[in-house]
Amino acid sequence: MTSRVGSFFGREAYRLANDQLSITVVPALSGRVMELIVNGQNLLWINQPLLEGHAAGDPAFGGWKNWGGYKAWLAPQAHWPNPEAQPDDMDNVEWEVAAQAEDSVDLRGPIIPWGGVRLGRRIALKTPGVSVSETILNASAQPQTWAVWAVAQFTVPGWVTFPSAASKRVKSLRASPPRLDRGRLRFSGDSKWKVGAPGVEGWGKYRADAWPQTFHAVFAPHSTLPHPDDCGLEAWSNSDPDYMELEWLGPMVTLKPGDEWTFETRWEVVIDAPKSRA
Repeated sequence: MTSRVGSFFGREAYRLANDQLSITVVPALSGRVMELIVNGQNLLWINQPLLEGHAAGDPAFGGWKNWGGYKAWLAPQAHWPNPEAQPDDMDNVEWEVAAQAEDSVDLRGPIIPWGGVRLGRRIALKTPGVSVSETILNASAQPQTWAVWAVAQFTVPGWVTFPSAASKRVKSLRASPPRLDRGRLRFSGDSKWKVGAPGVEGWGKYRADAWPQTFHAVFAPHSTLPHPDDCGLEAWSNSDPDYMELEWLGPMVTLKPGDEWTFETRWEVVIDAPKSRA
């Protein structure tokens, strides 16, 4: 296990590694995980032109600077100041490093003024995979109701696999997605659309065509509690630039002043067995 501080496109970065994988966390980019490297390949999509300063924000989303990688937002989006524009004071701010160890890093974001809460993140290498804890702290004087919205961006083309129960209840959340194929959904980066499903089984998978492995997100389903969009698992298809998002959501929780709530997730990268020849 190794831990070191380095640089990622000119920004301070914290890197954790073991003999299976390595991750790169960038506090200046809202504590995002910008690299999940397995066998020398970053599984996360990153917006390299933006990181290099050669591109601006996305005008289709209010000039949003989509850096890529993994992040967490507050849900539901309908409760944002402008649901059609990602707020910079949630998504594009400097986080502080609260603690660092050989196998983990703890980060804390600033108070989100319109949400009344502070987000925190603990990322730790485990055997196998990565443990990610997303925390909401009510920093206001009033009760606050929010959910954790975890978002990982990946390269396309590829396939999302839904759990069997969820695949029977997948619904369109935006535009018209393609049809499911035996519980799988194809992402090609040729259009924008979104789907969602209940997360009652507590996992979702994505495998890009170029990978010899599959990314698994495993999370507590909290199926008896209300969720944004009535979904615990969502997926977004983007075009120009081409990428997809695998998203998993915690339940709506109401926090009294000073209370906090943590949503636990485990990332696993599973090497796929080679296909047998007939």
